[in-house]
Amino acid sequence: MTQNHIGKTIYVAKALPATNDAAGFAALTWVQVKGLITLPQLGTTHQMTDIPDLATGFDSASKGAGKGVDTTMSFREVDADPGQADLIEQADDNDGLLSVRIVSGTGVVGPDGPAPVTGDKVEYAQGIAHSHQPNQGDSSSFEGFSAGFRQNAKTVKGTLPA
Repeated sequence: MTQNHIGKTIYVAKALPATNDAAGFAALTWVQVKGLITLPQLGTTHQMTDIPDLATGFDSASKGAGKGVDTTMSFREVDADPGQADLIEQADDNDGLLSVRIVSGTGVVGPDGPAPVTGDKVEYAQGIAHSHQPNQGDSSSFEGFSAGFRQNAKTVKGTLPA
């Protein structure tokens, strides 16, 4: 069954894991970023090497080195939210080290989305936050911001530990 993204929440850690696996990410200190509008799109992209063939006139491709995608996440402003403060701080920081955790929560639904519980599906990624931009103000916009995230290792999927 195809599912939508409603109910997903995002958390950030202002550090990178010691290892790019579920145990490494579980050891980090996570803070929810409230006011989520758009999740970052996690994944990798690869360089492509074209291999010409003069005889056939058709080029084939060889997959080259991979790298994490550069994506954007967006939020509506939530006053005094520690997660938003952490994300903006890292996006504005010279190094910008950041880990993200996206949770498909199944717990009690509160004002900040479904509470995460042990065993919920999670996606983890590490990289750098960058390019914090407040929303442009006009007669039909709202206060909020976007921030970039460049992933620097493969996405780790798992379940929320106890």
